[in-house]
Amino acid sequence: MMRLTDQAHALIANEFQAGETAIDATAGNGHDTRFLSQLAGQSGKVFAIDIQQQALDQAAVMLQNLEFHNVELICGNHCLLAELVPSEQRGQIGAIMFNLGYLPGGDHAQITQELSTLPAIEAALTLIRPGGIITILAYPGHPGGAAETSAVAALLSQLERSQFKTQLILPNTQSTEAPRLFVVTRLKPASAESSTL
Repeated sequence: MMRLTDQAHALIANEFQAGETAIDATAGNGHDTRFLSQLAGQSGKVFAIDIQQQALDQAAVMLQNLEFHNVELICGNHCLLAELVPSEQRGQIGAIMFNLGYLPGGDHAQITQELSTLPAIEAALTLIRPGGIITILAYPGHPGGAAETSAVAALLSQLERSQFKTQLILPNTQSTEAPRLFVVTRLKPASAESSTL
């Protein structure tokens, strides 16, 4: 079975068009940022956000040898997503990625938390275009992760079904501490589909 990160990439690649704008709301070491940059291409744009400068520095290294220079690295809290991304992008973003938890190789005490993650997801819902996709990779296995994951699930369960389709992808394991991938698609007008979450 494909890793959840690879599944997130595959889902986005099916929906996102070259030349569009994407957001990596938790840049981390830059793997998702690099993926989005390659998809966006020369005429596209990627906003990569992280609260830790260390993460952005590592992302910058990851991006050094890319053909395109279409990424803007932003040091800030993802709860301010709507403020960090230019207002003219509202309703225009093709894909937004969240990879929650802590920075691999960084301080494991510094984690994403529901108090900032939920506002960030709510902002993402206003930024995404019809047909656009949001992926949220959550990790309930670390301290604080279970509460954040439950809060994300609760938020997504309340979305208006006529506007958003939600999906939950679990790894091939029975562990309640295993990562999980939430997927949200903003429905196009007259395309109301029922939720699968």
